[in-house]
Amino acid sequence: MGLTLIEAAKYETRLEHLAVIKTFAEGELLSRLPFMNISGGGLFYSVEKELPSVGFRAVNEAYKQSYGVVDPQSEAVHLFGGDVDVDRSIVDLQGPEARASQVEMKVRSMRLTLEAALINGDATANQGRGFDGLARRLTPGAEMAINNGATALDFDKLDELIDSVNSYGGSKYLVMSKAMRRQLNALARATVGQGVYNVSTNNLGVMVHHYQECQILTVDRDAQGLEVLGYGEAGGTSSIYCCTFGDQAVTGLQGPFQGRYGISVRDLGEVPDAPVFRTRIDWYVGFGVMSPRSAGRLHSIAPIT
Repeated sequence: MGLTLIEAAKYETRLEHLAVIKTFAEGELLSRLPFMNISGGGLFYSVEKELPSVGFRAVNEAYKQSYGVVDPQSEAVHLFGGDVDVDRSIVDLQGPEARASQVEMKVRSMRLTLEAALINGDATANQGRGFDGLARRLTPGAEMAINNGATALDFDKLDELIDSVNSYGGSKYLVMSKAMRRQLNALARATVGQGVYNVSTNNLGVMVHHYQECQILTVDRDAQGLEVLGYGEAGGTSSIYCCTFGDQAVTGLQGPFQGRYGISVRDLGEVPDAPVFRTRIDWYVGFGVMSPRSAGRLHSIAPIT
């Protein structure tokens, strides 16, 4: 069973790895997405297309034979990370805290980049080095993509989106931008009342937003400061995604590094060809939608005018 980064941190004893996991888990989406451990460079699995039939029979009559139809699929893990080089003079003059600050900035850039890839990742745009995000897997016209009609958010369409996604015994989440969350909150107050939109505080003191039974997760900007889910889609519109997380639903994937799963942080010391201290951060990471009904998209949502 895949663990979230927060759950995985409970089993981590290396302090530098704990610091990196903490920074990654600051993202609302990454803190909820589980990561399944896989061996090798990819995962091969089957998606249910058609269930076998069953029925009643008479005495001394045989059941009719039928078979389920499955569609073989595969997902790969990808090499994700970066090197942090800090000049020796900076460490000598400003202390090791200056180096630690650069590592923290690199990890934060990785978090923002990965969260953006989960939404807008395009494997073809990077010669197969990355993976396809939800936008590429749920293009307009797909079975699990619902058209909002290039108008302000339609609550009936949003409810249709939520109902189209199977929870598989777990919880459903709505993934959207902060601007879209404000639009949802404003429309809920103005039309159907505050009952369907609720804000509570969890045991860590963090405010948690819910629409009906779904917790709302926001994705803000990528490492270049660009909005991930802004109103930059066709016709100046945006999208909301509904997901169920789990091994048989929407999940992250990760491969082992030197026998241990998760993010690798290595201090390589001063490199021989330059007066810099180098830290290398690696993560063999992937993304998969294991069931076609575990994720849906409501697209063509226009801003309130």
